[in-house]
Amino acid sequence: MRDPSLWRNLVYAARVLRLNPGFTAVAVLSLALGIGANTAIFSLIDQVVLRPLPVWQPKELVMLDDPGTNPGANHGKHSFSYPMYRDIRNHNDVFAGVIGRRGFPASLSWGRGTARIQGELVSGNYFEVLGVQPYIGRLIASDDDRNGSASPVAVLSFAYWRRQFGDDQSVVGKPINVNGQILTLVGIAPPGFFGMEVGRASDLFVPMLMKAKMTPGWDGIENRRDMWVNIFARLKPGVSPSQAESGVNVLFHQILQEEIKDPKIPANWAFKDAFLTKHLYLLDGSRGISSLRENFSAPLLVLMAFVALVLLSACANVANLLMARGAARQREIAIRLAVGASRRHVIQQLLAESILLSLVSGALGIFLAWWLSSALLSMIPAQPNALTFSTKIDSRLLFFTLGISLLTGLVFGLLPSFKLSRPAMVPTLKLEAGVGRGAHGRFRKILVVAQVALSLVLVIGAGLFAQSLYNLRVLNPGFQTDHLLEAAVDPSLNSYPDDRALALFEQLQQRLANLPGVASVSAAEVAPLSGFSAGQTISVEGYSSKPDEDMNAAINLVGASYFATMKIPVILGREFTPRDIKGAPKVGMINETAMRYWFHGANPIGHHFGFCCEGKIDIEIVGVVKDAKSKTVREDIPRYVYLPYMQDTNLGLMTFLLRTTQEPAAVTGQVRAALQEIDPNIPIFNVQTMDAQLDRSLYRERMLAMLAVFFAALAALLAAVGLYGVMAYTVSRRTSEIGIRLALGASRPNVLWLVLQDVIWMVAIGIVIAIPLVIGLSRLVQSQLYELKSSDPRTLLVATALLGCIAILAGFLPSWRATRISPTQALRYE
Repeated sequence: MRDPSLWRNLVYAARVLRLNPGFTAVAVLSLALGIGANTAIFSLIDQVVLRPLPVWQPKELVMLDDPGTNPGANHGKHSFSYPMYRDIRNHNDVFAGVIGRRGFPASLSWGRGTARIQGELVSGNYFEVLGVQPYIGRLIASDDDRNGSASPVAVLSFAYWRRQFGDDQSVVGKPINVNGQILTLVGIAPPGFFGMEVGRASDLFVPMLMKAKMTPGWDGIENRRDMWVNIFARLKPGVSPSQAESGVNVLFHQILQEEIKDPKIPANWAFKDAFLTKHLYLLDGSRGISSLRENFSAPLLVLMAFVALVLLSACANVANLLMARGAARQREIAIRLAVGASRRHVIQQLLAESILLSLVSGALGIFLAWWLSSALLSMIPAQPNALTFSTKIDSRLLFFTLGISLLTGLVFGLLPSFKLSRPAMVPTLKLEAGVGRGAHGRFRKILVVAQVALSLVLVIGAGLFAQSLYNLRVLNPGFQTDHLLEAAVDPSLNSYPDDRALALFEQLQQRLANLPGVASVSAAEVAPLSGFSAGQTISVEGYSSKPDEDMNAAINLVGASYFATMKIPVILGREFTPRDIKGAPKVGMINETAMRYWFHGANPIGHHFGFCCEGKIDIEIVGVVKDAKSKTVREDIPRYVYLPYMQDTNLGLMTFLLRTTQEPAAVTGQVRAALQEIDPNIPIFNVQTMDAQLDRSLYRERMLAMLAVFFAALAALLAAVGLYGVMAYTVSRRTSEIGIRLALGASRPNVLWLVLQDVIWMVAIGIVIAIPLVIGLSRLVQSQLYELKSSDPRTLLVATALLGCIAILAGFLPSWRATRISPTQALRYE
């Protein structure tokens, strides 16, 4: 049943706020900015970090992980070989079901040209274990994924089906061409299901045993030294994660004992003990797997702390406004108390106004959150239609906004309500001047000091992130990014065999080199600063590794003249030439870091290395190059090995790099045309300048810096408004005193300085409080900085000076205006 007193309080509060439109507008806008910012950041945190997968009982899912030494090729974190997946699936006694998955790029043809999409290889029990039901048709089943009889079937995601086929149900049951293979489309996945990789949509699902056909040139199904499968499992009823982990590790170590007998692992391999004692961990699988989560979790949590401080500053601002308006309402409150109203009823009435203000602000904050979320998502680079993050306002977001709005109303309303409900009764009823100026004035100054402190923490944080971004942006990555264009092709997705793909690459490189304005051309399997890397365990001639030593090195396949095109200096030996082809002696190059590590600075030219599981050390080192960034600008440069792609047997994606004598964007159309002339069915993608790729690689730092500066500016503005309000109120209460001083001969500068002392003291106390806070919170932001300490004195000094100037200017304006009043007018003020 509705409480009539509560309803009366809300109705009265609405009338009071309506009669004070200026106060209401300022308070609502201040709070809406804080609530909207918190809601927007929470929306992304919810989708990236908190929200479970849209599957049946997601809390029962675990993800398997075995950190440590793995001889062979490792294709990303949390990866296992397919035989390992198969052994765990078939022989465990703690899981109700075990599934495997792997994302892969796909080229889909459907009578409307060719599109590059994101596919996912899934085990036959994938949808069954997840409890996912089809929207149309059927999903992949175990019979579709059996050895020797993998059915050429596929399932489309609901979003891609709707986007590409416009809800046409007749496509189910018809053939589609994926990577040159004809598959039967048997069903459509349900709305909202995008696979197991959170934040990145899988448009297509294919049985895992079709991998050799979906990833031409790379099979890996029976290779125990090829780690590429992500394994998820559903716990049996009544089995806890710790019990399951203990149980599955018994099986895991039995498998390792058999794997160590693999002839691909050298008998004298130094990591045997570490390999056999590895532990299999069961991680929370309810939220899937996500590289974006790893990249964005820390920045989003830092931003959440930022917006929480902004909201606190907004609460302090509104509390200040309530105190200022309360001074004018003290007689009203005193009369209500005098005629019998209890103090509890007065507090309830004042809190009703605060809660109503916060709810209205929350409603406006929802719209601001939608706008800010859209801006945030636009900063996250991705392939078209790859992101699954949404700006939709769902029930979780509405509950969060409602909760934070109510909490905000209590935070900024409670203390002012208690203070305003205890007026000095007799002086107030007699309308004596200056009532309430002492306690209320001190409380308002305390609020301003808190705002200054919070704002300075944010301004310093924003300065640190901006300086860190600048450090990264001007950092020399080891090659020249200007006048460099990249464009990627993958003929393997169009069923090109290796020999034909190699011929295509050679032909395309010649055509690109002959384009006007192109100085040199080369190619690389892994594009610079793309965020990707590949690595393998290396054996080096004459180098004896320790039992626990990491011998992995990053690897890239590159073309002739790669280092000349990238302008990476070759400091010893030579770089690859067109003569380094299949049948020629195997050659490789290493970077300075690898030379220092394996050869201790000695000349490595003529020495050999090999890959651990191939059992040969037959690749001759013919050159050493300067260190250069590869995966990201932030990375510590690893040991790096370069191989000529012309000697490789598994050719797939290749990124061509063009050094131009004019603006790179000017030759983009000619690059596309060159490929179209050779084969119009092969899509070309990731066509962009290297400067654009550099900016793209810094999206996380740029987002953090931009939003931190925006929120810090907002907090500084709120602090300035609060300080201006306090000083305007203080000056208005001291107008008579100022008039007397001016009448007695005080100069206007002396009076101005007298008033400004309050401003300086409030700012100084805020600074004294903020600096220890910044130092104490330094650990939270240090990991997000680059070549910069969180206690950087220059940033602290500049931020403090900037906020101090803003605060003093805000306090100076009402003080200066007071000194312009004539003494006669000031003496008659009260």
